[in-house]
Amino acid sequence: MSEQNLHGQPASTVNVYAVPAAGNGLATASLVLGILAMVTVWIPLFGMIAWILAPLGLVFGLVALGKPNGRGVAIAGSVCSALGLIGCFAWVALIGLSATVA
Repeated sequence: MSEQNLHGQPASTVNVYAVPAAGNGLATASLVLGILAMVTVWIPLFGMIAWILAPLGLVFGLVALGKPNGRGVAIAGSVCSALGLIGCFAWVALIGLSATVA
């Protein structure tokens, strides 16, 4: 008698289904917000939105680092958000410098 699995099928025809790993939504949100912050920070007047996007992306990225999945995306999102925030501060410094020179 041949071996059978739980469904009565021969053991050689066992179906294996792979379950995809769950993603990390916070890490993805952090990356998207960071990229948007880096792009919008250099657009005059419209770049004010980067003051909202960059800190949110940085917080989401740092929180996502504590989750088991999506660590690389969380790091990339945190870096992009930090660069966007640095760009925001660079604009403030540039405007302050131009105000003192004039």
